[in-house]
Amino acid sequence: MSVVRVMVENIPSPGEELTLPPEESHHLKVRRVVPGEKVIVLDGKGREGRGCLMASGALRIQEVGWTAEREPLVRLTLYMALLKRDKMAFVIQKATELGVAEIVPVITKRGLPPPRAPKVERWIAIAKEALKQCGGTILPQIHPPRALNLIEGRGWMLWEGEKGRRLPRGLTQGPQALVVGPEGGWEMEEVELLKAKGFVTVTLGPRILRAETAAVVGSALLLWG
Repeated sequence: MSVVRVMVENIPSPGEELTLPPEESHHLKVRRVVPGEKVIVLDGKGREGRGCLMASGALRIQEVGWTAEREPLVRLTLYMALLKRDKMAFVIQKATELGVAEIVPVITKRGLPPPRAPKVERWIAIAKEALKQCGGTILPQIHPPRALNLIEGRGWMLWEGEKGRRLPRGLTQGPQALVVGPEGGWEMEEVELLKAKGFVTVTLGPRILRAETAAVVGSALLLWG
């Protein structure tokens, strides 16, 4: 059976005890972890510890280290047009599993309007669960929704109107950005806006992919292609 993973703000030094937050203690109960069993502890910033569950419910930390070898060298920012709740959750989950560094929901003309109440906390919770499951160590930074004209930097834009240019393959390191549009596609003025900012339009091929599929495929190609 695989070792259960939990996430905390800070991992203490070896030999010290760690009191888990309530949600992580509940997670251990659900997974039926008993005193004496090993538990992996993440801080979401690249450090990973190993500890032993004590009868009190706390963990005694045994070792702590950095595990950067399981993270991509490319630092990818994913700008994702707002999608319906389950589809947005899917993108955040899969982007976390792939190792995306930042996820920025963007407001587009054919996409969903911004939510009345912030969804960031829910999105972060989804990302935490995905990180614990996939064996990664760095939690992506998830931002509140922002207007398209506030996107920063240069990068790649998936556009249904592009017929030839593809995403680069074999990137080894450094920052990259990928913009993925809504299910209804881009307005031409949005395409021109992003081009003016330095984004290059690319295609994933002749088939029509759902927005959430395109986000996962595009991210995977840039991170691990």
